[in-house]
Amino acid sequence: MSNSATDPGYLRYQYADADKLRLRHQTHALYSEQATSFLDWLMPTIDPQPGALVLDVGCGSGAYHPLLAKYNPRIVAIDASQGMLDVVQQQAQQQTLPVQSMRAFAEALPLRDAACDRVMGNHMLYHVADQLAALREMRRVLKPSGRVILATNAADSGQRLIDVHLEIARTAGYTPLDERFDRGFSLNHLDLVREVFPNAERRIYHDAFLFPTPEPALAYYASGVIDMIAERPADGSHRARLMPLFEKRVQEIIEREGVFRVPKSSGCFVAEI
Repeated sequence: MSNSATDPGYLRYQYADADKLRLRHQTHALYSEQATSFLDWLMPTIDPQPGALVLDVGCGSGAYHPLLAKYNPRIVAIDASQGMLDVVQQQAQQQTLPVQSMRAFAEALPLRDAACDRVMGNHMLYHVADQLAALREMRRVLKPSGRVILATNAADSGQRLIDVHLEIARTAGYTPLDERFDRGFSLNHLDLVREVFPNAERRIYHDAFLFPTPEPALAYYASGVIDMIAERPADGSHRARLMPLFEKRVQEIIEREGVFRVPKSSGCFVAEI
């Protein structure tokens, strides 16, 4: 079975624009158990300094950039998707953020050796086919006194939601793909990171979704997990079959438990060279 996390066609579908990613960000902001957001939790680890060069590899829609800009660094944003970079540049112009964007792949960063004070690869390495090559590139562009920050999810992050998907997909006659983060890049991959950054440490942020009604869980599900089936129909017809089943199952859980709680712990690897 193929893994959609690294499938070029599926990644183009997911990240051609920011709509699906933005919905997931909003869901985290509105329905997380922790009062402190993950970005706020991570910022002291990034520790951006005034004038420092911060490289954001796989920047997505630039969620970190407004927070980083408060510390007056220089930000270089890199992504493989031009759609994401268009959103990043628009945000930078609207908010006057010190961001320069470039289209490139993590395995071949368009920067000179030892150019960066901070290198971030946040929630993106599970989309990279050659993770060691990407890690080596991050080390190459990092200054000897620099720091790398690699945010990702716990191996079982969101698994309760995925378990509902596995159940209803089989009910509907599909073969679901159980794409656990541990099969891509999760907090269990410390040994991999230490192949390139021997002193890397793992830091964990415990959190969960709290869905009081099925609707926000359904929207989050429809933004990505719903597509985790083998031989996914090109016309998207699986969506009309799966969404009512998902909504019904989540409603049953809420009626029984009062809320649909989905653990979603995450964290980061951090290293200095």
